[in-house]
Amino acid sequence: MLKSLLVSYWLIAAFLRKHLGIILLALPLGFIAFIAWGKLAPLLPQPDPPRRIGRVGKFTLRTLPPDILNRLSQGLTALTPDQQATPSLALKWDQSADGTTYTFYLNQRARWSNDQPITSSQVAYSVANVSVTYPDPATIQFRLQEPYAPFPLVVSQPIFYSPPRARLPLTIGPYRIRELKLLNQFISKLSIESATNTYRYTFYPTEDAALTGFKLGEVDILEDINEPAKLARWPNVRLTPELHFDRYTAVFFNTKDGELQDKTLRQALTYAIPQKPGDDTRSLSPFSPGSWAYNPQVKPYLTDLDTARELLQKSQEESQSDTLPTIELSTSLIYLPLAEAIKANWESLGITTSVKVITHVPDQFQALLVTHQIPPDPDQYTLWHSSQPSNITGYNSPKADKLLEDGRRELDPVQRKAIYQDFQRFLVEDTPAAFLFHPTTFTVSRK
Repeated sequence: MLKSLLVSYWLIAAFLRKHLGIILLALPLGFIAFIAWGKLAPLLPQPDPPRRIGRVGKFTLRTLPPDILNRLSQGLTALTPDQQATPSLALKWDQSADGTTYTFYLNQRARWSNDQPITSSQVAYSVANVSVTYPDPATIQFRLQEPYAPFPLVVSQPIFYSPPRARLPLTIGPYRIRELKLLNQFISKLSIESATNTYRYTFYPTEDAALTGFKLGEVDILEDINEPAKLARWPNVRLTPELHFDRYTAVFFNTKDGELQDKTLRQALTYAIPQKPGDDTRSLSPFSPGSWAYNPQVKPYLTDLDTARELLQKSQEESQSDTLPTIELSTSLIYLPLAEAIKANWESLGITTSVKVITHVPDQFQALLVTHQIPPDPDQYTLWHSSQPSNITGYNSPKADKLLEDGRRELDPVQRKAIYQDFQRFLVEDTPAAFLFHPTTFTVSRK
């Protein structure tokens, strides 16, 4: 035992004799470093605390709201403020002379969120009537059956990749998915994070459920809320408005309905609608004022009951009818006060009007007051062409159909702009819908 202690003593003594200078120097340096770190650490960039956010709606990963999608990943292209395509994951692209072949060249420095390189075969877009080939790991080629000018915007949709045995999909950019919970195939919770920020989203089926979640402390922020009045009087709540030029609120008319087939009657109803704003929140057509193809010179239909009466009389004379129409106006609770104001003005013309509260867009309606999302490209073929099932108004105009067909095939931007500006004039004149305003929603947060 004594011998072991002596050996240990000799070893320690020898070590100290050999390294004493270094030890004496390291002790004060370590102390100084400790003090300095304590003072400098608070000054260094710190990760922000997680943001707990509530949103309303049912979404899959690929149908998330654009602001979340674009934060989470990237597409081959991205959108400029005036809704044109610009390089993103693809550094550049080529378009064949006939507009049927698009070749995209990937940024070879780009990585998935697991730091693995991105290859062209992992970039998956499913587009009807489009074939995809991968000439090499950095090139992807799309072949269309016919020219489609907006195609570069189609591939602005952010992409994800799920490798075999992966627990969560991979993303592109600074954010990665940390948690993804589903309920009946829809996302209930989503957590994403970067080096400095974490966003934890909870998705609610209705605004009332979201407001309840906020009150219970499940989230600290609610985004894209239409009716925050229930929280407006809370002392520690902040309401931040956001105007959406990528949406419009309108009264859609069922042009196949016996009462509303007449364009003159629809114009009369449009002139009679009250509460049209007089500023830049007014929506004149289904196009965003930020679009490069927007036409500000369409008929504005300012509220004018005298003009409405004249047109209503003209409609009756043309139809040789002594009976005024009866109209049911369908809308959600959000727009119920506006619907009642519209009803009052229509009834002042002698038109019997009822208001029906709905929770979703019905298959059948006469007049429908709702908000619609504006697509990024001027191509609105699926919304207004007479052949399309998503043309909810049943609008049928050979002239408008031809413009829509030409617009999506035309590759010259100048010619495309002229086509779509003509389309806006004809559509607004025919009045399958009365365009009212660009809506404002609110972000609800704690002070």
